[in-house]
Amino acid sequence: MSRNTLMLSLVIGVLSVLALVYFVYGQGLRSGHDRYEQDQAMITQLKENMTSLREQLSVSQEGLVFSKRQQQIQAEAYKQMNKAYANSEQKNSVLGSRLDFYRSIISPEDGQSGPAIQQLNYSYDDGKLSFDITLVQAIKHKHQVRGSLKVTLFENDVATAEWPRSSDRSVNYQYFSQVSGSIDKAVITEKAKVKVELHLQDGSMLERWFNVPSIAASNNSNDKTTSG
Repeated sequence: MSRNTLMLSLVIGVLSVLALVYFVYGQGLRSGHDRYEQDQAMITQLKENMTSLREQLSVSQEGLVFSKRQQQIQAEAYKQMNKAYANSEQKNSVLGSRLDFYRSIISPEDGQSGPAIQQLNYSYDDGKLSFDITLVQAIKHKHQVRGSLKVTLFENDVATAEWPRSSDRSVNYQYFSQVSGSIDKAVITEKAKVKVELHLQDGSMLERWFNVPSIAASNNSNDKTTSG
């Protein structure tokens, strides 16, 4: 082989290698560009997804805050409703007792009209018997009831104390009246009783007896109610 031929072959080989390298480089460049575009598109899509997720998260957080606020409002409303219901029950109980009281004035159980000694409420504390006496005028209420009231404490059928001490307590009412008083007594026996006398202006007299348990001996200072 001549020298020229050898040089020609060498030049052709080098050009072929350069052409192959250029072709491979071009293919790699196009492939890298396509991959870059795909990656950019994926990054853009991921950014859009993250933005959408952030918006959804923000909406969910706002919804959660709103739900918690609504729950607090409902809890407070339920609390207020319970309180109102309890107050209503208490008011109904008070109104019921008042209704019974006024019914006893308008239509008493015994059917008797006129003045009456309805009840005596009492309590005992520190050697003092305190009481409230309720006087009523049943069915007919055209005239005022005028008179005087006297309370006597009996123990073993013996009068041991009176109220008031000096003179009887004057009363004047049309429908009902509550009279309060107290008797100082260090010890009250088991058979103690209280007699309430209502002396009317026309000369007639009403009386009613009430049992008083031995609250002094049992050291019971709680309020009690009894009727005779």
